[in-house]
Amino acid sequence: MPGRPVVLALLVLIAAAVPTVDATASPRAPSTAASGGIGIRLIAGPETPPDEPLARIYVVDQLSPGRSISRHVEISNTTRTEAYVTVYPAAAAVVGGSFQFAPGHNQNALSSWTSVNRDTLDLAPGTEAADTLTINAPVNATSGEHYGVVWAQVSSPPPPGGGVTLTNRVGVRMYLTIGPGGALPPSFVLGTLTAARTSTGQPLVASSVHNSGQDTLGITGNLTLSDGPGGLSGGPFAVKLSTVVAPGVSEPVSVTLDSGLPRGPWRADISLTSGLTTHTAVATITFPANPATKRPGTKVGLPTLAVAIVLSVVLAVTATALAISRRRRPKPARRGGV
Repeated sequence: MPGRPVVLALLVLIAAAVPTVDATASPRAPSTAASGGIGIRLIAGPETPPDEPLARIYVVDQLSPGRSISRHVEISNTTRTEAYVTVYPAAAAVVGGSFQFAPGHNQNALSSWTSVNRDTLDLAPGTEAADTLTINAPVNATSGEHYGVVWAQVSSPPPPGGGVTLTNRVGVRMYLTIGPGGALPPSFVLGTLTAARTSTGQPLVASSVHNSGQDTLGITGNLTLSDGPGGLSGGPFAVKLSTVVAPGVSEPVSVTLDSGLPRGPWRADISLTSGLTTHTAVATITFPANPATKRPGTKVGLPTLAVAIVLSVVLAVTATALAISRRRRPKPARRGGV
């Protein structure tokens, strides 16, 4: 595929969901001679490293924090109709040795640093146009390799009365290494999720977060509950935690819920985010019984029973003393007549 544009055929698809074709995900994009397609390719320039063959197809470079680079792409329309093309950067990642694209317009660090000169293009049949993408790495850009993609996308309007909107896109991958001098990415660890209750009996989901990095972190997050009794679910609920977490410090994390929430079991999913770093934890939890709720038929506790016994003894002793006192009183003398 080096030196040749990635071509995406505009095929008529019948589907129950909005389909998206990612041409960069396969060595060869689908195409048809009859209908043509929308294509995008990197225009190799003098800045292309000669010893890096991937750099002739994709954006491949190393960048220091606070610096920027520019690359040029060509977008072509080989169809027989005019094409309205949107151009935008989006997130990608390498997972298990495979380059994977985030859905839709989802962003990550690299895509947020990337901009395009022309985000919309009207291409007549059989024409092409150049566009420029610029990557501005901030001074606090994190060290290591970052991944992204620049998409060229076309969408067909839904049929009258509603229906499926067909979206097709092709793209150029981006591999960017930040260094030397880049900041370390945020690093933190989530503890185990546990179920408890507050002093007033409200259900409480508790955990902890440990800042294992070198920078103070501002962390936000939420909790969702699912697979509860009768298929109940709830959330997202905002997580309560410290405003900032210093390096090497662990802080408690908690979510207080409504007192009427069933005990469970529940599937609890918690997600914490600092900047562009997100960590999640999942657990099956059951809240303990609520001690603040008095149940019918509850047995009398030992303290209550002891008090009742003491009162009974006191009353019995008092009654006995009164009876004895009455028996010992002298009888009054009889008065005789004269």
